[in-house]
Amino acid sequence: MDYKYIEQLLERYFQCETTLKEEEILRAFFTQEDVPVWLARYQTLFDYEAQREEPLGNDFDERILDMIEQQEPVKARVLTLTQRLMPLFKAAAVVAIVLTLGNAAQAPWDRGWDNPQEEYAKFHQQQNDSNDMLGPIQAENLMDDSTNVAVNPVSPKY
Repeated sequence: MDYKYIEQLLERYFQCETTLKEEEILRAFFTQEDVPVWLARYQTLFDYEAQREEPLGNDFDERILDMIEQQEPVKARVLTLTQRLMPLFKAAAVVAIVLTLGNAAQAPWDRGWDNPQEEYAKFHQQQNDSNDMLGPIQAENLMDDSTNVAVNPVSPKY
């Protein structure tokens, strides 16, 4: 067979200029088993007719109607008030969580820590004052054994 003619038909086919008869020629050519290697890549394009499924047949309508008749009717579910309002409850819970986290995140800034060094010094002063108010047994525990001098467990480094 003249492969140049087939190549010309392929070019016209891809440009959408072939007739139905020319497409039949291409289908007939590519259904053969001895297709040249350089044209084998186009074989799957025209091989679809052989792979085509069988038609639906005359009894198709009857089979579909039988399948439709066999289906059971769908029963409606009864929804309670709680089930209907569940999305509202979930939304309220999300709002409550967001507000709680917002208040918790805002709390450290409400203390008025304008100067952290002063606040740090006040904190250590309160620690020292609480150590001065210890009872005799607790004071003995804070004493150094070798010198009998009270040890400040938190020594500020200024």
